[in-house]
Amino acid sequence: MKNWNRGAGVPPASAGHPDRPFPAGRDARRFASGTLALLVFLLVSCRSTRPSGSPVTPLTATTVEETTTQLRERRANFRGMKSLMQVRATTNGKTQSFRAQLIVHDAQRMELIAYTPVGTTALTMKANGFDVETDPAVPPESFAFLQSAGITPAETGMLILGIPPHDDVEVVYGSTGIARATAGGISADFDPPAFPAKRVVIARGADRIEIDHLEVVSE
Repeated sequence: MKNWNRGAGVPPASAGHPDRPFPAGRDARRFASGTLALLVFLLVSCRSTRPSGSPVTPLTATTVEETTTQLRERRANFRGMKSLMQVRATTNGKTQSFRAQLIVHDAQRMELIAYTPVGTTALTMKANGFDVETDPAVPPESFAFLQSAGITPAETGMLILGIPPHDDVEVVYGSTGIARATAGGISADFDPPAFPAKRVVIARGADRIEIDHLEVVSE
């Protein structure tokens, strides 16, 4: 095999493949520079989607009673949580899959950031109480499931993370977390019951939002 080192000349343009010659000289440097820039961009974009914060301590409960008590204590001492999620949303017969970051500051304030496949921001939603703002703007019905719950979007976010937002929400507890909850017109099933939540399916009529929590941290 020919060793194309410095003392053995340079490889012919067709050394890689006769139909796909390697770039040579200045073109080679441009090709390498462009490839490196693309790789750096993709790596930075992927990292930018990861939530920053400290790990969430799981419950130590082994019974339904202990789980109920400990989750109410987590609610009383809630100081904010973030989750990187894989979301599969089916609304009006159409399904979309994407990654998103859920940020719940307290029972009134929350944010949702939806990402493109390369990790850049596609949509930002912010809620304060029942007031919802998005960038870019979307039709109001896009977040109809939040209003139908009868609780603030931030409280819905707390529920998605595995915390019962208040005692008026009907909750079925398992020995390690919430198993099922209903609030207004939505239901949420947790599989498995765990805190922080791992997989949640939210249903409202024929619409479904399937959420897999990939990484959950405290603010």
